[in-house]
Amino acid sequence: MRNTCVIGAFSKVAGIEWSIVEGVLKKEISKDIEINIKVARRGYDEVKTITAIKPVNRLALPLLTGSEAMGLGFLKAGLNTYIAYPMTPASPLLHFLAKEAEDFSIKVIHPESEIAVMLMALGFSYCGESVAVGTSGGGFCLMTEGLSFSGMAGLPVVIVLGQRPGPSTGLPTYTSQTELNFALSAGQGEFARFVSAPTDAEDSYYWAAVSLNISKKFRIPSILLTDKTICEGLFNFDIDSVREIKEEISSAPVFPSAKGTVVKINSYEHDENGITTEDPVKTVQMQDKRLLNTESLARELEKYETVKCGGNNKSDTAILCWGSNRPVCEEAGKRLGLKVVCPMVLSPFPVNAFKAALKDVKKIISVENNATGQLGSLIKSYGVKVDREILKYDGRPFSVDELEEKIKSKL
Repeated sequence: MRNTCVIGAFSKVAGIEWSIVEGVLKKEISKDIEINIKVARRGYDEVKTITAIKPVNRLALPLLTGSEAMGLGFLKAGLNTYIAYPMTPASPLLHFLAKEAEDFSIKVIHPESEIAVMLMALGFSYCGESVAVGTSGGGFCLMTEGLSFSGMAGLPVVIVLGQRPGPSTGLPTYTSQTELNFALSAGQGEFARFVSAPTDAEDSYYWAAVSLNISKKFRIPSILLTDKTICEGLFNFDIDSVREIKEEISSAPVFPSAKGTVVKINSYEHDENGITTEDPVKTVQMQDKRLLNTESLARELEKYETVKCGGNNKSDTAILCWGSNRPVCEEAGKRLGLKVVCPMVLSPFPVNAFKAALKDVKKIISVENNATGQLGSLIKSYGVKVDREILKYDGRPFSVDELEEKIKSKL
């Protein structure tokens, strides 16, 4: 009854009509409903409004978690199969797609380990299916040999990497941004990869679809770098604000299911026909061919908005952020009159778009949920230096008030 009194009082301040409150209570409470309604009405009638919340004159939007938005993005881009071993914070995506699998005629599979997940995904990819997997840092460790297999054999796969604090088990139910370096360098050898970091539900939907399309088009692995804040966070979702997405057709000329064909896949160095080779000239040719994908992909990404800017675009001080920190940084940036720059693609890094976003910026304050400033280190390799760092690595996301005070101390 205390709770229903508070609900009644809050609803009055929030501008929610009593009929809606009464209807919700009748639907959700089965015990002592009549007296609970009376108590809620008492709270509703007697609350003293100090600051009223005015109704928002805009279209009502659905509420989605970042995981649900990612799942819908995958489906939009033609996902056939999703494979995962449950691991926080990527598990909600597995649950969502499993629930929707029958309606969308997709396969959702839960194998015995992350090693099995990755190898099974490569098998489906070999057969021409659009496939994605999901995991967190510990599971991604087990997938790295398969990641290299994807890079060597040209087997497209998307990996959803839900970050959480480590090392090892760390804080398994908290959030972090500690796997950027890992995502950029995981796997033995050198090969092209696409790494993106969505910032909210719309981004999660969009970059999930783009990741699947890019993997199919360039026949490379893609990594969707997310975290608990996005995976389990609840967002208004505005589909009309998302750029149009079309399903990409695989660039492979033929799949093993085609009658009378032999398709060779090889984890060993091989020639264009998939035949094993150790010839030095052919080895260099094939390695150059694989790495050429990075240059081609970089040109392709010029068509996309790879860097988001917000706040005060005229400010000569910029807050640098990535992933789930963008919304809180933009709110703090607006309060303080600062520019906010957020790269959403991290490999191949959009150097030209990033430097254009920093034009006329004289001071950069980097905001990250890790202890070593991983994005700051990355941009340093492209000739851009961070002036101040705000690093939070206790497993909790930034609040706006907290971040605002920390930024003020760095100005």
